[in-house]
Amino acid sequence: MNADGTNRALLTAKLYVAPEDAHRWPVFLPDGDRFLFWAGIFGSAADNRTNGIYVSSLAALEKKLLIPARSNAAYSNGQLLYVDGKRELIAVSVDVPHAKVTGESRVLAEGVAYQPSVYWGAFTAGGNGTVVYSTSTAAALSVLTWYDRTGKELGRVGEPGVLANPAISPDGSRAAVDIADLKANNVDIWIDDLKRATTSRFSFDPAEEVSGVWSRDGRVLAYRLASATGTQLLIKNSAGLELGKPIFTSAQDDIVPNSWSPDDRQILCTLQPFAGSGDLALIDVGSGKKASFLAGKASESNGQISSDGKWVAYASNETGDWEVYVTTFPNPAGKWQVSRGGATEPRWRGDGKEIFYIGPKGALTAVEVSTEGTFSTGAASRLFQVRGRAPISSTDLFTYDVAPDGKRFLVNRYVKPDHAQPLTVVLNAATETSP
Repeated sequence: MNADGTNRALLTAKLYVAPEDAHRWPVFLPDGDRFLFWAGIFGSAADNRTNGIYVSSLAALEKKLLIPARSNAAYSNGQLLYVDGKRELIAVSVDVPHAKVTGESRVLAEGVAYQPSVYWGAFTAGGNGTVVYSTSTAAALSVLTWYDRTGKELGRVGEPGVLANPAISPDGSRAAVDIADLKANNVDIWIDDLKRATTSRFSFDPAEEVSGVWSRDGRVLAYRLASATGTQLLIKNSAGLELGKPIFTSAQDDIVPNSWSPDDRQILCTLQPFAGSGDLALIDVGSGKKASFLAGKASESNGQISSDGKWVAYASNETGDWEVYVTTFPNPAGKWQVSRGGATEPRWRGDGKEIFYIGPKGALTAVEVSTEGTFSTGAASRLFQVRGRAPISSTDLFTYDVAPDGKRFLVNRYVKPDHAQPLTVVLNAATETSP
């Protein structure tokens, strides 16, 4: 696209090879034609040899694998830089025109900050061989925190970490949350017992497992797994008494569960094609069949089915800004806009008489709703500033959840570091060495 953002066009859409689900972290090479990027399956096992850093060009749009990796890349003085599974910053000589490694790899630094949910290491390199990196992940830390409707802090749940997507069980006794293991370079779902103040790991696959959503009876969790065959929707007993059961697999779309139907027979999901806008789709739990719920030129996400099963709240960018809307369920026959001025992350109160969302500047907002006869809303009421952690991954869909009675909120609150960790600068680090 142009420097002003106009004339955008998909560049690598034709280079996808199933079951790849992502092309990310592009870096132009000095000639201004060739570029590096990461391609592969997010969340797949570390031994997936097709995941890696590829080279392509604007003149001849094809891709060639330079090296298997789960990392962004940098290039300087004939050296390819990336982060390996030990969080070491690696440099290796490459022959870019012939897409091959020409030298032995060497370690430039250890303990480089790394985010396993997006395969990104905190480093960069200049054309003169200077390398800059960080060893701190403190900027991504958060902690689950209880607040009342006035914004008063009531207590914390668990320890600070790289957390995402808190989800409270229907009876209010437990909460599921995604936790990144920065040592194992993986993300899994954990369950907090809110009454006993204990935490237990729920998912164990070496691939990424995220976005746990409780069934209406609280007995089952649906969640997303990125596997070697594509993105999978799994269900598993919430007590952890059995293995996760795949009920739907897609090699073309990323699928993230949002909400169960009241009879626990369907799961409303955000379906994100690898190229295009996001949609809402229903997955039948028994048969695994997919049915479109909302699909169009705009993106829709975060679909939440009301407790009576008659309505769905969701976020859409159809106006150019994200706003919260409501439509009917199980068939979307109407549409009502709930928010103004921008909004995301809708949640229902347990009795369906109130909708919450994150409004402008991170304000948690409440709107009373009436479903008698038809749908209508009252005036929006700003509750408090959420101060959530900034999203890292496209699966970071929710910053908070609300207790069934609507009186307390479990917020994934950003933890500000006590002090800023300094960056490390190494001169002449990326300099090609003779064999």
